Amino acid sequence: MFLFADLDGTIIRSARTKHAGDITVEYKDGAEISCISEKSAALLPKLNFIPVTSRSVEQYKRIKFPSGFSPKFAITDNGGNLLIDGEVQPDWAERSAEIMRSCAKELEHCHKLLESDPDRSFEIRMVDGLFLFTKSGCPENTEKRISVLSECVFYRTGEKVYVIPRRLNKGDGAMRLFRKLGNKDGIICAGDSEMDIPLLNIADIAVFPDSLPADRIKCPVKRTSGRDGFCEYTVEAAAEIMGIY
Repeated sequence: MFLFADLDGTIIRSARTKHAGDITVEYKDGAEISCISEKSAALLPKLNFIPVTSRSVEQYKRIKFPSGFSPKFAITDNGGNLLIDGEVQPDWAERSAEIMRSCAKELEHCHKLLESDPDRSFEIRMVDGLFLFTKSGCPENTEKRISVLSECVFYRTGEKVYVIPRRLNKGDGAMRLFRKLGNKDGIICAGDSEMDIPLLNIADIAVFPDSLPADRIKCPVKRTSGRDGFCEYTVEAAAEIMGIY
């Protein structure tokens, strides 16, 4: 069985909310960015863990798990890139580029709308050439200005906002890799935000915080907890399901 899981808020947490005993797994310019609990760090290498994140390749590579553990497979860019042993796979990237090109006009239109958005509080980035990212002081208003999208999806997580090709999502990416690996033992999927719902929807068992709308998550078995301690809950629930402890 595999654990396909989001990273931020699902496996690792911001260093701003670091708990006693947590291990720092990410630094940027000398500052602590992300951390993980000792227990999660010990269990994670036993869980057939495959990260599925909206982070860029560069952002993902900043994460250094303890004891030299590094997942063999990782899906970044919301499904846009596959890394095997830390190397981007060109065939996967080309297919994602084709998806991006199919909605390039809509992304360009959204970029122009974001440029003139008075609530925007950060530069507009085209992440790994695949989707748009920025920040907004009022994401609700920014979403209204973007208006109706046909080929892309608007997401907001706190002040962070994304415009992502509809066919570039974590669920499609994880299922594509799962089929590639030829495993028949089932999938545990975990995530903490609306961007993770496509991932949770391909799961045999979905693990998510009870703040997400359970009626939008279509899978046979659901495991939920509160937001507080969710990162630990994710790893411990997966370990229990797999019979690790």
